Amino acid sequence: MVGADIISVAELTQKLFADAKAIGIGSIEIEEETGSVYEMILDAIIHQEAGLLG
Repeated sequence: MVGADIISVAELTQKLFADAKAIGIGSIEIEEETGSVYEMILDAIIHQEAGLLG
């Protein structure tokens, strides 16, 4: 199991969408460009932790 806390990933995702909304970028626009933001954040954490361990 990865050390990433699932709740933290959800919180980061919510913060990203809130920050984007504050500057006029909608969640649909973000996900059209990136796909699942939740999965992208989780992937980034997994890759960072793998780099730290390797």
